Amino acid sequence: MTLIDLYVTEVGKRLPLRSRKDIEAELRSTLEDMLEDRSQKAGRPADDAMVSDLLTEYGPPDQVAATYQTTQYLIGPRLYPLFLRVLKIVLTVVSVVLLVTMGIQVGSQQLQGLELARAIGAGLLNILGAALSAFGNIALVFAIIERVAPDRQFQLDKEKEEWNPASLLKEAAKPELKLWEPITTILFTVAAMVLFNGYPQLIGFNFVRSGQWTSIPMLTAAFFRWLPYINLLWVLQIGLQLVLLRQGRWQLATRWFSVVLDLGGIAISYMLLTGPSIVSLSPAALQATGLFDATQIAGLSTAVQAGVPAIIGLIMVLQAIDVVKDVVTLALKRR
Repeated sequence: MTLIDLYVTEVGKRLPLRSRKDIEAELRSTLEDMLEDRSQKAGRPADDAMVSDLLTEYGPPDQVAATYQTTQYLIGPRLYPLFLRVLKIVLTVVSVVLLVTMGIQVGSQQLQGLELARAIGAGLLNILGAALSAFGNIALVFAIIERVAPDRQFQLDKEKEEWNPASLLKEAAKPELKLWEPITTILFTVAAMVLFNGYPQLIGFNFVRSGQWTSIPMLTAAFFRWLPYINLLWVLQIGLQLVLLRQGRWQLATRWFSVVLDLGGIAISYMLLTGPSIVSLSPAALQATGLFDATQIAGLSTAVQAGVPAIIGLIMVLQAIDVVKDVVTLALKRR
């Protein structure tokens, strides 16, 4: 792939999909014509130095892409390709997970006729609502990043450098961050935000009774008192992953920011673990379902009360491991 091809591809990444191919073809033709003119004036064949000088004068890819945009966008051409990619992944996973959940819940009930249709309809409405909520949350996060991080390279710990076409070859030859890692983190973080903020009733027992979708939630008021702080950590985590996707590498500032987020997560996990119980199952509500006897209800309550603290403890351990890994990495780099 030539330097001009790499340059045109970088410009195309910042353009809407519907017009990307046409603009790329136009830009490539323009650059090739300009290069041919320079070659004829210089009286020698075009070489890498001549191509590099041409691209330097033409300008950085993000500035060139901006010249093709004449209107204001909620999410600009810098982040649009990434926004579209993340949106497709999140909507696919959310829809599949909720569809499977609906199938299991409907299948576990012996429903027929109108009751079956109502149960399926309620499940599909839940999927639609979750998809719309996920879209709104993702758009909000990208819109915030678009406005609070205007630097085209999202550089956090170094000054802006003059753009050099040779950077295209360096970035293409040596990727420093696996793309699936930040995307996976964004995916599960957004899914958690949608679930806990939009559909907390799904965290519990859900079933269809007499044609009505019934939920027995487990989360108590103690959990929702901490939910705003958890949401803040989630939003910051998404922002960090977007920066990593943009940079393609870990830097000093992003490493330390990751440590701060993990320490914040450990602090909140500790408060959830030592404070009032964040989960509770009502024995009366379980008994009213007619699905469980007294022994089963007691067993479920005990399992929930013991299982949730164990999960929180595991999360704290994993976050502590991440902190240690980041601190060791920073120490080694400093040495």
